[in-house]
Amino acid sequence: MHVDDFIKFFIAFQDHAAPKLDVYEQAIYLYIARHTQVIGASEAVIGFKSARKKMAFGTGKAGTPPSEGVVYEKLKSLERKGFVKVLASERTGTKIRLISPFDIAGLIAVAPEALPLSLEDADFFEHSHNRKLILEREGFACFYCLRSLDENNYVIEHVVSRPAGNNSYKNLVASCRQCNNRKDAGSADSHLKIIYREGLLNQTEHANRHEQLGRLVRGELRPAWPV
Repeated sequence: MHVDDFIKFFIAFQDHAAPKLDVYEQAIYLYIARHTQVIGASEAVIGFKSARKKMAFGTGKAGTPPSEGVVYEKLKSLERKGFVKVLASERTGTKIRLISPFDIAGLIAVAPEALPLSLEDADFFEHSHNRKLILEREGFACFYCLRSLDENNYVIEHVVSRPAGNNSYKNLVASCRQCNNRKDAGSADSHLKIIYREGLLNQTEHANRHEQLGRLVRGELRPAWPV
């Protein structure tokens, strides 16, 4: 997760999620976030019997962690509220998926946005509606490695990183978290060469990605937009 994305995530958590949660639920939610979204993972297996000792002090005896029973009770509460999804119980712990505050229906009230009349003036990074248009333009696949994406696991990647790059459709692509993290502030061309050498793209796909990169910069990959 880039620093900018983390800042937005934390602000959304503090402003919109935290008021819906008690202190235990907040501690558990942030612990799960630390082991999922913050490191670019969509889910994790967590052994809460030991993890509870690293989260927060309990409200009973001073300086002691919450009991295992309390942690699992709060985990169920988080799931009921839509903040996590418990996927399975495994030998090493609970397999769990964190739901971002941005993906919880009704949590963040969004004022209706008037779309700019011009596609060239539109911001495709800050506005959630426009971000989805980029994902749809990519055909729900990572622009770089072609890994399948959906609305829960994609990120919007700046081809030319900020501050040099802007938020236009000519400089943004839908990306998997792995490519987003590995490319970081490097060039798209260099990243494509790396994943080609690692076998994530074959020769034909590598050539096609370079062609699409050129088309993107020339403004030929236009997302759907009202006429």
